[in-house]
Amino acid sequence: MPIPPDLKKAPFIKKVVLVINKMDLKSDEEDYEIFLELSELKIPCIGLSTRTGRNLTSFVEKLYQMSDIIRIYTKMPGKEPDMTSPFVLPKGSPLEELAMKIHKDFTTKIKFAKIWGKDVYDGQMVQKDYVLQDGDVAEIHL
Repeated sequence: MPIPPDLKKAPFIKKVVLVINKMDLKSDEEDYEIFLELSELKIPCIGLSTRTGRNLTSFVEKLYQMSDIIRIYTKMPGKEPDMTSPFVLPKGSPLEELAMKIHKDFTTKIKFAKIWGKDVYDGQMVQKDYVLQDGDVAEIHL
């Protein structure tokens, strides 16, 4: 929904997803579709069932997408990355922010990093202003 331009005070906007639970039966799907049509909602809606597991994965993925965060994994030179405990950063964070999360002194001592990810070649050297992507693996060199 667009924000009216003549508002005196800017609204506090929250991200919302409407979850319809107990969609266990085939007939529930029809009721859900009718609800969506009649309500004319302009927000994301997910129909799910905790009993059958219907759309639980989609729900978690939607929450993650709406949170605007990324997961960054780290590795030591010559070792395998630790894929069990990522660093969580806001989407659009530079490498320098990851370095700060690891240790506050890293931001001044970092020379470069090697990144494994979707937007780079495996092991590509990047500077501290490189914008990290979800799922990147970073090897920081001081």
